[in-house]
Amino acid sequence: MSKKRWIILGAVVILVLGGGAGGFVWWRTQAAAPKTEPAVAQPVAITVPGAPAEVKLGVVVTLSSKPGEGSEQKYAAEGAQVAAQRLSMGGINVKLVTVDDKGSTEGAQRAVEQLKDEGVSGIVSASQGTHLRGAVKAAQQAKLPLLLPYETDPEVLGKLVWSTGPMDSAIGEALQQTLTANKLKQTLLIDVGGGSPESVKVSGKVHFKPGEDIKNLVTEVVERTEGKKKIDSVLISGPAAQQATVVQALQGADVTLPIFLSPDATSPAFTAALVKAGGSLSTSLGTVGTDSDDPAALASDETGKAMSAFLSAIRLRAADPEQKTLLGDQPFIKVAAAADARSHDAVVALTYAAAATAAREDGDPMGAIPSLRLDHSNGLAGPALDFSRSAALTKDSVVALRSAGQDLGLRPAADAPRLIWFFAP
Repeated sequence: MSKKRWIILGAVVILVLGGGAGGFVWWRTQAAAPKTEPAVAQPVAITVPGAPAEVKLGVVVTLSSKPGEGSEQKYAAEGAQVAAQRLSMGGINVKLVTVDDKGSTEGAQRAVEQLKDEGVSGIVSASQGTHLRGAVKAAQQAKLPLLLPYETDPEVLGKLVWSTGPMDSAIGEALQQTLTANKLKQTLLIDVGGGSPESVKVSGKVHFKPGEDIKNLVTEVVERTEGKKKIDSVLISGPAAQQATVVQALQGADVTLPIFLSPDATSPAFTAALVKAGGSLSTSLGTVGTDSDDPAALASDETGKAMSAFLSAIRLRAADPEQKTLLGDQPFIKVAAAADARSHDAVVALTYAAAATAAREDGDPMGAIPSLRLDHSNGLAGPALDFSRSAALTKDSVVALRSAGQDLGLRPAADAPRLIWFFAP
């Protein structure tokens, strides 16, 4: 992993759990200095040299779906509005046109076709799952740039389509590196619909489907903590709500093994499902992803400055009672706690694509986008993006994360508690 810094959260709670090969260190928080304020932010306004005075972009969301088909990200997608506001503050009128794809292949295709008719110059599909193949097909036919900040399967990508989030291969490698670094060699995979992460070595696998008796699963996990081939950790793979069900059950059975999750757990839906199930947010959970959640703002480096600016923009938008959600169904402040950096950065990237397209004689966005190399200096809240390849996020941007249930006070007060995810070297 390329980053060598500690997250500053104000206190240290290190729990060393014995067992396995040398035990496992759970980093709850790590104090590097007596500093509790976020870094001095970059300017909240984002300027894009050469961009048209007005840019119209499409945002596809999934309001309801089967597990793992995108509805988990419907509030995370509100980061797109934060980006639009920051760009507007920088002199570019960014208009977002939002369509619900209803979590189906046909709906995703129709959503892109509708946005084409609306005259957008690019689309952010703030969803995930196999149904996005419909969006990809329609975007290819329309020769319309499509960014996927939440989809991890490279098989979904194609010409004219770019992923701006972690891909399956990088996720698997980072998970295995995390297990290896913590000397965990007997990991039990609990597959709740996500399959086996690439490159991750497990000592056993069990499946759990909705409707099955969770007690049977817990019993099997407990039994595997004993004997000669006892497990030393658990990895849960699948949609956010199913992961939450298993985590709550393991908490209720006082299973003290280190628990790791696939990155679906970083969606707002995981916290909501865990709280609804009666689970605790105080258990330290592990996963992998980008260092782009609220704790990053407490670092004094460029990442901290960029995240602090993003959070400042969220607070500004939430303070205006006239600001609504993407579909206008409720005040923005109701979802401010969920708005994330990935949807934000996708909108920023498409605005830079509009500027690059305007500079070309042929006005071809497909020729302009591959030239883009963006980072914090361009207004991104998350890691750098290189659009010379369909997977724009580099592998070394996918790092180990730990959860914490504490409120850092960097966003407007939420109606419900939320997990935060911090970089855990």
